[in-house]
Amino acid sequence: MAKKFNASQLRSKLTQIQNKQRSAVNRYNQKVREYNRKVTHAVNNYNQAVRQHNARVKANRQRLNSAIGRLNSQTSIHYSATTTSSYRLYQSYQELDNRFESGYLNDRYGDWVDLAEREAANSAELSNSLQVPAESSQFLGPAITSSISNELKGISEDLDNRWKGAIFSLNPQNPDAARHFCTSSREVIVQLIELKASDEEVKENYPRIKITENGKPSRRSKIEYLLHRNQRDALADFTEADIEDIMLLFRDFNNGTHGSAGKYSYDQLLKLKNRVEDSIKYLYQIAYH
Repeated sequence: MAKKFNASQLRSKLTQIQNKQRSAVNRYNQKVREYNRKVTHAVNNYNQAVRQHNARVKANRQRLNSAIGRLNSQTSIHYSATTTSSYRLYQSYQELDNRFESGYLNDRYGDWVDLAEREAANSAELSNSLQVPAESSQFLGPAITSSISNELKGISEDLDNRWKGAIFSLNPQNPDAARHFCTSSREVIVQLIELKASDEEVKENYPRIKITENGKPSRRSKIEYLLHRNQRDALADFTEADIEDIMLLFRDFNNGTHGSAGKYSYDQLLKLKNRVEDSIKYLYQIAYH
């Protein structure tokens, strides 16, 4: 027999049903609002990141163009080998950037193109700094510190110690500061490449290898091998130009071609440190990250 309800019980039952419906609607609306809030938050974060990225790219481009413009406006160029290398690196960056902007390279190259732009700007700024006689700017600034010690220590204790030694030598009161710094820094960069691309490993695994007169893989082959392992082959030309620029810089400083006693101002030493440190960061990003 069907259960009978009186009017009061029926109203109560209907009220319960309506309350459940309202509760279900409220829960649904709450979930919709929460979802919309998360979407809005994600969109805002994305837009903020895009704005920050665009601002950073614009600032980097302005810095690079300004540095190249100052080089072009020099009435007399000193340190011509380093300056010529800076121009070559700038041209190599432009070729890489043009390939990226034309769509030939996919979006994952974006961050690496930004790093390449920083490398080119650092090189040009250092070349500009070397146009000024060291004795005209002898400000002794605060102690020079490093921002890559953790990365190097994670790779090798020896690399970290070599870099610390390089930083320690950078003092304007050290008459041979640049030479000491470059000697240690060169070993850091060489080892960063060697640890990921030893002679034996490249010979065994890279069929396009080119061998030098002494029977070892060329530095270009090692760089190509590193980039090929990480699917970043399009960076090979710029990376080779960047490393060549650094090695030429080391050679010039070690030859003592600037100044009678090889002395440099604090500003010049700081730009030298920034140039080398960022090149180590660049190598770390493309080979270890």
